[in-house]
Amino acid sequence: MKKLTIAILILGGLTAGGYAIWAATKPETAPGESGRPAGGGKAPPLAVKTARVSVQTVSIQLDAVGTVEPDQSVAIRAQIGGTLQRVHFREGEHVKAGQLLFQIEPGTLPAEAESARANLARDQAALAEAASQQQRLAPLLAKEYVTRAEYDQAVAAQKSASALVEADRAHLRAAEIQLERTRLHAPISGRAGSIGTKLGNLVAANGTDPLVVINAIQPVLVAFSVPQQQFLEIRSRPRDAMRVEIRHEMNGAAVATGTLAFVDNAVDQASGTIKLKARIANDNEAIWPGELVSVRLIMGQQADAVVVPEAAVQPGQQGPFVYVVDQGRARMQAVTVARQVGQQVVVAHGLKGGDEVIVNLPSKLRPGSAVRTAGAGEGEGKSRHSGKGGAKTGTPRP
Repeated sequence: MKKLTIAILILGGLTAGGYAIWAATKPETAPGESGRPAGGGKAPPLAVKTARVSVQTVSIQLDAVGTVEPDQSVAIRAQIGGTLQRVHFREGEHVKAGQLLFQIEPGTLPAEAESARANLARDQAALAEAASQQQRLAPLLAKEYVTRAEYDQAVAAQKSASALVEADRAHLRAAEIQLERTRLHAPISGRAGSIGTKLGNLVAANGTDPLVVINAIQPVLVAFSVPQQQFLEIRSRPRDAMRVEIRHEMNGAAVATGTLAFVDNAVDQASGTIKLKARIANDNEAIWPGELVSVRLIMGQQADAVVVPEAAVQPGQQGPFVYVVDQGRARMQAVTVARQVGQQVVVAHGLKGGDEVIVNLPSKLRPGSAVRTAGAGEGEGKSRHSGKGGAKTGTPRP
């Protein structure tokens, strides 16, 4: 009996000690877990940033990445071989059409031209004599003082002399052309590139490498591609009513403007896009051939557009959605996005002017969560929107 009593006392002591240890080390329930704070009260409303849905006139525009191309580009190559004797311009400077660029050593070409000129003069004199002889014999033939054969011989001599003169003129022109080819002129106005060879080097006729490339950069062309779905809207609008803005960065200031100049005649089947080109005056040379730029094609204006901040729109498996504040609670609302304009999104369906949407999404936000508008400094750094065009994480998907 005594042993049983001792066992019961030991068992009771162990039980009391275990409970004391559990009570001292158990985790406290954090506020908001299981929907209630410690102490069993209701979870406080989440502080969120909100924005009102506005109705305004916005641009109907399309953004793309483009490549700057020269309006004209000419590679200058020598058409005759020889030593490069002189360069009449500096690399990188602006040259005008007709300006002398290079002088190639002409060699014997001037002498050949002078020889052709002398032959022409000699044969012109012979032609004059033959023509005079024919004129003298013509009246004598009428009076039968000379025979028909003598007169025909004079006519033949005149024609032969005339043919020699024409041949001499052709030879002289060929010699002059060869001589002219030793002086290379700019065929267009533009900016010259680097010179392909140095003074004193031998220049080959029609060499592979050009002596210089001239690019016309006032104006320039900007080539870009758009999806075929958007191309249908472009086709539906008059081309002269559209405007193109060029930026170094998508959200930067426009550095140049122009017009739509070219639409390709076929859609690229591999990419599903079609190529367009804009002509930019580029008077201040703000953009350069080969440069990648941001292109904004403004096709018109849309009145009464429903607009929300980009940060409010979230991706979902069933499409984009927003959280609308409805009687102090967050309500998930599916939306149809028409287009993006800068940092704003135009919504075609799902919202109306005056709706209040949440623009930052705290990690604890759920459909039906109680919310309140955050004061100054509240709600910072809690958005689940990872930035423009980025993925949004942790949001329940509709």
